[in-house]
Amino acid sequence: MEVIKRKIFLEEGIDRNYNSKTWGVLTATTFYLNIQLNQTIDDIGLFTDIEFIPKNINISPDYTILIDKLEEQGLTFPFMVGVTPAAFTLTDIQKIDIRVPDKPLSHYYYYGNNPLTGSTDSKIDDVRSYRKDDPYVAGLNINEETYINYQAISIDGVNRITNAGEPKVYVFDTVDDLAIGRPNQITGIQYKDFSASTINPILLPENIELPTTTFRFISEGWNMTNTSLSAVIKEEFLLGIISRPEVENDVFIDRGVTPVLDYHLRLSEITNLGQLEQYGNGYYRIDRN
Repeated sequence: MEVIKRKIFLEEGIDRNYNSKTWGVLTATTFYLNIQLNQTIDDIGLFTDIEFIPKNINISPDYTILIDKLEEQGLTFPFMVGVTPAAFTLTDIQKIDIRVPDKPLSHYYYYGNNPLTGSTDSKIDDVRSYRKDDPYVAGLNINEETYINYQAISIDGVNRITNAGEPKVYVFDTVDDLAIGRPNQITGIQYKDFSASTINPILLPENIELPTTTFRFISEGWNMTNTSLSAVIKEEFLLGIISRPEVENDVFIDRGVTPVLDYHLRLSEITNLGQLEQYGNGYYRIDRN
């Protein structure tokens, strides 16, 4: 992990107002930092996912293909000669990371179901209606969408304001039930905008105040929607191939000055049958009956 250190000068957060009782004191309570995170990923090319298959202790896997490949490379491992590791006891933490025999796919998922809260920028404009005088209408569905949650359950989610007062409470992708917009809401994301409570981020280009916005949702943990347990293999015929071939099938033919059908106006230059026979070195086929 790379650690990057930066110095932040706090002069803009120090009170420099004339005759102020707190002159020279750091009065800023919030620092708004824009941090850009970059990630570099090596392109390993096209690969194939192998579906998860629970290990069966009564059936021995066939490692013939793998053993042949390893022997070609001059590599030797104990399992190649029938040596298996001694039995050992796993802790609960190890069971999460290691494939255990006779365990279904769901065994490797961890469902937190714990509330996650924090502060963020306001998202109130995403639930703004087209009403000119009253754009924030409680109970009006701005959007409706059906999605599959982490338990493979179909969720009919709505985006709406549930309270247009103080604070403004609005939700996204939330089931329309009695819990919507309340502390016991378990689907979607809940936001609260406190207009009476603001922060003054001193590190923004402009000296502005932003409303305090909090969010809350139930953490899903590791599950089928965000975790892949498929084995990733690289097939030999795809070595060196990083993308699928693209075929451009748009064909443009430049016929020059000779089109498929001759210009009709040229027939006006022909005055008799003899000229028609000689035209274009026999361009027209004439059948004589």
